Amino acid sequence: MSVPYHRLPRVDADWRWWRPLVAVAVFLGFYVASQIILSVAYFVPIGLQRGPEGIADLAAKISEGALDPTDPLVLSLSLVSLVVLLPAIMLAVRIARLGPYGLLSSVRMRVRWGWLAWCLLPLTVLAIGMFLLQSRGMFAFDGGLHWNTAALGQSTVSLQTLTVTFLLVVLLVPFQAAAEEYVFRGFLMQTIGSWIPVRALGAVVAVVVSTVLFAVLHLPNGYNVWGILDVGSFGLVAAVIVLRTGGLEATVLQHALNNVMIFVLQAPGWSKVDLTGEGAQGSAAGFIVTLASSLAYWGLVELVAHWRKLDRRFAGDEAPRFRGPAPLWAGGRQWLRPGGAGWVTAPARDERVVASGDPVLVGAEREAVEESEGVGRRP
Repeated sequence: MSVPYHRLPRVDADWRWWRPLVAVAVFLGFYVASQIILSVAYFVPIGLQRGPEGIADLAAKISEGALDPTDPLVLSLSLVSLVVLLPAIMLAVRIARLGPYGLLSSVRMRVRWGWLAWCLLPLTVLAIGMFLLQSRGMFAFDGGLHWNTAALGQSTVSLQTLTVTFLLVVLLVPFQAAAEEYVFRGFLMQTIGSWIPVRALGAVVAVVVSTVLFAVLHLPNGYNVWGILDVGSFGLVAAVIVLRTGGLEATVLQHALNNVMIFVLQAPGWSKVDLTGEGAQGSAAGFIVTLASSLAYWGLVELVAHWRKLDRRFAGDEAPRFRGPAPLWAGGRQWLRPGGAGWVTAPARDERVVASGDPVLVGAEREAVEESEGVGRRP
């Protein structure tokens, strides 16, 4: 028996249906507190330097374009406000006793760094394809390679501002992407998958709910219907990739690349490119490109996973809900099936660890692990 990614919390015999709700409460409390601290850290200095007009101006910029790459101050505030989701969800999982910090990372209860490195192969192919698609028409070749200023106009930001933006994007976007993946494709999918006893149904519902919520929460960004479908298609394929690979490594890389590419290409603030118009909020062509590129990335990840014989499941059993000997009235198959309420002896945590440092369960058989690759061989 083995356990898929979306059922990982059920490996621990201490799991209860209400623990994810405690985690949500902790997560929201941490998030709200962090937003208050960030607001004070940003608005107070602006207020002291520029007065009420400076505060009003910053608030207006945030409401009009929270992720505007031409304004480093607004961009940094927006990105940091999302980055804090990462420690928030990890702390919430720990406090609610849903499992170790690495529960959300993968079926190995940690980031599989070897597998993460192998995912750079399909990511490179995706990066080349995305760059060619998103930058078409942006370069001219007459007299050498240069920006196509005839179509784009001139850059509206200084070299200093552009440099700061690039640094912010490189340093913060990977963590922002990881934060969103850990919340939507990690915690949310595991919570739903653990609540629904039937594994296949739980997987389907987890994918649908995480995708819809991910798309809906992007509505404040001003996307039109095509923009929401664009975001939704990205989230849908990402959720499937997580279930198929047993972890978040591949989708964190994909999400980070997508956002870095967009911010870098928009950072110069070209005078002839409208970043707030209808076309910038989503189009049918953009939706098709996102869907096609996501599917292509999924296919490449599947090939690499098959090649590397990726271990996609936790090599152990789900813990029954109740410990100790079963009462006489608790007989019957419904109590003993995987994921059932079960009054059978629950596998207890063992103080021993395997060579990789992963926790083990008493009685759970584990495959040998090739640490250099981060994957386990399958027969």
